[in-house]
Amino acid sequence: MLTSEEAMIKKLLILTLVAAALTSCTNQVYDLVIAEANVLDVQTGQAALQHVYVKDGKIAALSAADKRVSEKSALRMVEAKGQLLTPGLVDVHFHTSEILGEELSTDADSILRYRQKFAAAYLPYGVTTVRSGGDSEAYIPMLQAWQEPSPAYPDFIAVGAALVSTPRDPRPVYSGHVVVNNPEEAIAKIDQYHQLGFTNTKLYWRLREPEFKAALNRAKELGVQPFGHIDYKVLPLEEAVKAGLKNIEHAYTVGIAAIDSAKYEYINAWAFVDHYPKAIKNNAVDGSFFISRMELFNQLGPNHPRMLELIELLKAHEVSVTPTIHLFAQRFGLTYFTTPAKLAAYDYTEYLVEEERIRCRQGYFIMGQYIKQMHEAGVQLNLGTDWDDPGKAALSEMLELHEIGIPMPDVFRIATLNGAKAVGMADTIGTVEVGKRANLVLFSQSPLEKPENLLAPKVVIKDGVAVNR
Repeated sequence: MLTSEEAMIKKLLILTLVAAALTSCTNQVYDLVIAEANVLDVQTGQAALQHVYVKDGKIAALSAADKRVSEKSALRMVEAKGQLLTPGLVDVHFHTSEILGEELSTDADSILRYRQKFAAAYLPYGVTTVRSGGDSEAYIPMLQAWQEPSPAYPDFIAVGAALVSTPRDPRPVYSGHVVVNNPEEAIAKIDQYHQLGFTNTKLYWRLREPEFKAALNRAKELGVQPFGHIDYKVLPLEEAVKAGLKNIEHAYTVGIAAIDSAKYEYINAWAFVDHYPKAIKNNAVDGSFFISRMELFNQLGPNHPRMLELIELLKAHEVSVTPTIHLFAQRFGLTYFTTPAKLAAYDYTEYLVEEERIRCRQGYFIMGQYIKQMHEAGVQLNLGTDWDDPGKAALSEMLELHEIGIPMPDVFRIATLNGAKAVGMADTIGTVEVGKRANLVLFSQSPLEKPENLLAPKVVIKDGVAVNR
């Protein structure tokens, strides 16, 4: 028990510390103060009026909005007037080819020009951190240069090329992939990328089990964050998860894992005869990949027992999923913008007749309900675009996640903190907290009141600097 004198001393000490903290907010000169912002806590989904104080690119302090802020306390003041302030958005799936094409130069001037184009594709839309989903090894000098931090550019997380095993099919090895012929080469490649400063890696579906497990285990030993695209039934999803993979790319791949082999063959062949006969031209179907993935979910239907089992598996093993649904939704007229088809046989769907388009949308909505069930079950979802116009696509992805039934505060958590966790940066970004980097978005109109306000004008702050004001 404290004596009355000791209790008085303790009380005086506490009062002194509180007074010092309050004084620090008024006497210190900050680089930026955002006054009276409606700050969204993405962990609770609640927003509260606060002043946000920024120093040296980080959030230095927060205070209640009823506390007066002197203009002398900041080199720059932004009067938010109750506008919604959120963490900067995080896109965990991007390829440089989506904004730059395939043939790039790696001289210093070109690298700078490409980086400026990269920033223009993302920052105006509120995306302040971007993870690569695999890029050509020829561009490693560019990828390394892009990782240098700067307020003028989104933070970039390079992975090198996506790892694949020696091909056993006639498909080409894409420019963003690298072949590892055995487990030893897989380990060596992870080591090489780690030495280059790459903190994440990409394991592609063409990576067979021996190389997959070797690369995965080595990545975990080095503290490298592995993401996996597990597809085409080459490696069972369960095996990848039980081996320790914690991040799955593309929600549709869970459907691939759930469907039986006979139906899988059906959706890639005879389903076009039965359900899309008018789409067949000269024994081929344009947009076949996108159509078949929607037909996959038509064949599964809602509440398929195997899908529900896999959702429980993902939850039990704390595996995150990056849905990437904008790229499907836009092909069937469900998004606020669309981009031109990349390759007719791959994603051209403009020719579909109305009944065929309706059937594709039906499959999309079934997929969406499974994604909602993942979210409700506690499976972590991340924001990923994997498509052209990635900044616009990020906002579209958020709108689509809300459209399938996920509340907008949860969508913001998916687009910020969840992505930060997935790429291993939750200690520095993803929330509006003291000590974290001041990567912030101030919305002129609140998406919490109307989701379409995601598209409204916004002030984007990167490392404490307003980049588009």
